[in-house]
Amino acid sequence: MFQQSCGCQNMNSCSCQGQQMNFGSVNGCPRPQPLVAPRRVCVTNQITPVAQPVICPIECRRVNHCMYYPVFYPVYEQTFVNAPNMNSMNSPFSYR
Repeated sequence: MFQQSCGCQNMNSCSCQGQQMNFGSVNGCPRPQPLVAPRRVCVTNQITPVAQPVICPIECRRVNHCMYYPVFYPVYEQTFVNAPNMNSMNSPFSYR
């Protein structure tokens, strides 16, 4: 147990004297109780590379452009012509 007596005799002289009743004093003063300060957090930054998948959709598109070019197909037709009479005088095919 600690007892303290303080007294001021005049304006310039004030003194306090303590007396320790138990053992456990340090240089005549009682052992101080530990103070617990708020926790201090020390931060160390570390970079750890981790692969981040990135999906890149790619569309392969085929665009069809029509280019026309001519192709010729022969078309046959049959006609009928009457030949002039061979005995006729006006005929260019008549024989004389």
